[in-house]
Amino acid sequence: MIASKAAQATFVALLLTGICATAALASAQDKKPASIVLSSQPNEAGFPMWLANKLGYYTERGLTVKIQYFPNGGAALASGAAGDWQAGWTGSPPAITGWAKFGLTTVGTMMKEDRNIKLVMRKDALKGSSPAEVLKTKPIGTVPNSTWSQVLIACARHFGVDPNQMKIVPLDPPVTRQALQSGDVSSGTTDSSPDFDIVNDKEKFEVVCDGAIAKTSVVDPYIVTKKFAAEQPDVAARFVEASFRANEFIMANKDQALKYLLEYYKDIGIDGNEAKARYTLGLRDYQTLNQALADMSDGTTANTLTKTAEVFVAGGAYDKVPDLAANIKAGLPILKAAAALRK
Repeated sequence: MIASKAAQATFVALLLTGICATAALASAQDKKPASIVLSSQPNEAGFPMWLANKLGYYTERGLTVKIQYFPNGGAALASGAAGDWQAGWTGSPPAITGWAKFGLTTVGTMMKEDRNIKLVMRKDALKGSSPAEVLKTKPIGTVPNSTWSQVLIACARHFGVDPNQMKIVPLDPPVTRQALQSGDVSSGTTDSSPDFDIVNDKEKFEVVCDGAIAKTSVVDPYIVTKKFAAEQPDVAARFVEASFRANEFIMANKDQALKYLLEYYKDIGIDGNEAKARYTLGLRDYQTLNQALADMSDGTTANTLTKTAEVFVAGGAYDKVPDLAANIKAGLPILKAAAALRK
């Protein structure tokens, strides 16, 4: 019995040593330094990643990041396919295109924009008319094959208008706003904060619809490249966890987030002020890690992205809707690993 007890004691000691070694290894992997380049755009949607860097969340996860700003998500895709950046956000249309082209993988919804993308009409066009009549008879400015056109189509159906009846003028966002102000179009889709002056000009313009009213969901996902996810899944998880921590800070600390957003404006050259910053923070619904995980797990994110892709198919940009359920399946383990880092 004495020998047996000694053997048992030795076994327990070895077991504990193994457990401690495993825990130490996991901790070391979590802290192991890594450098990555993040894709972003110079607008408010890129704020969380800038904030995660500002607040040291990436550093706490052992990450050194460089944020590369592209004029739009489409411009970032070729660079991402070449491996020039590993993670970030591009907007949902480029994320969908990137998945189809080179396995760009969604790792959770960064932000929901249902209320942020709006259909605005000139009041002189509405005078003696209705939103439905304006949509059927007057020129409309929007970005083709975009979440803007997704909201426009949903709003048309909300007002009982066949989208094929609309006279759409394909315009980039700044030109859409200019055309609204000049009267070259009678209505158009827009978003914050560049539309602040238009939306607040109550004598000249009226917001008649948005994604929430039209019951269409618009999301911007965080993304990672296929190669990055395969070769450095632990680093990808650390990026995801830190980024969502910044999201959560924004939603829980609006006054402090407002101050940081003003600093972000100055840092990357956005023409903004406190009124615009407060306005846009009130419309963009940044998601928590738990919210993103729930939506990824129950099919909500896949369904939402599929609805957006269907707009592209209808517009002739895609022959068919990509397999976005497979996209979510590929990204879900990284999001789960990010959640596990908090336990």
